[in-house]
Amino acid sequence: MTATTIRQETVPLTFGGFEYAGRIVRGGGRLAPIVLVGGAFQHKDAWGRVERDLLRHADVITVDLPGWGAADRLPPEYGVDFLAGALNHLLGHVAPEPVHVVGASYGSGVAHRWAQLRPERVRRLLLVGTMTHVTGRLRTRIARSVELAEQGRHAEFTAEVLDLMLSREPGVRRQAAVRRCLTGLVGAMTDADIAKYLDNTRRLLDHPGDDGRVLPVPVLVTTGEHDPLTTPRLSREAAARCADARFTAIHDADHLVHLERPAEVVDLALRFFAGEPLSGLPYCTPVEHVVCGVAR
Repeated sequence: MTATTIRQETVPLTFGGFEYAGRIVRGGGRLAPIVLVGGAFQHKDAWGRVERDLLRHADVITVDLPGWGAADRLPPEYGVDFLAGALNHLLGHVAPEPVHVVGASYGSGVAHRWAQLRPERVRRLLLVGTMTHVTGRLRTRIARSVELAEQGRHAEFTAEVLDLMLSREPGVRRQAAVRRCLTGLVGAMTDADIAKYLDNTRRLLDHPGDDGRVLPVPVLVTTGEHDPLTTPRLSREAAARCADARFTAIHDADHLVHLERPAEVVDLALRFFAGEPLSGLPYCTPVEHVVCGVAR
């Protein structure tokens, strides 16, 4: 698909008094629309190769929910249910039919909650780098990043964010390039960007976790095998909370797996969304089928 054949539309919206925007890009192929809900540093226009490759098979919808990107700042007392409501408001406008959903990192909690609340709207759900709640040492480290940002200690804040998300294990693909990219993104944050980071991180820390409602749609959970933030263990625990889930870890990658191994993330997503077999894939661990917490 060439740039001249791509048709896209930005959809400005207001939900609960907060302005935000979605974006729909018309692609090709036979799959239902694919919705991408990104992480703390993943704005609606920044999906790069992942979006480009998905467009060969489906329309792609991206979003800056309140608190993301150019959207209005969202105070931390507005929780994940509010964000799921904003996502539902967007999709009611641009994709009233059932969709496939990808939720990555911070966005995985929103995607998961929307699927819990509106399961009839979800064909299949892919969660990349997720966990059920933040506890222990990880909570302490994330809270430390908030403290450093509040104190204006930007160099230390940048280092803490990088250490939270990026592994120092040898063998991670595009390790140096991705580290430079994230360093540049964090280093270029404006005061408004930092304020949104603080709001979103406090929202994450205050999130009570999964309410135990069983998610009835097919789910695939993945992350990089070296992810230091949403580790494979935490991600697999999240898969075990679903009624019908699969889990795998992608080789030679960490939390930013979509930047390190974009072709593999897209291949895995497309196979899952199309209902194709996931066995024998060379770029990930054997896919486990977890039914209500029991590996099959």
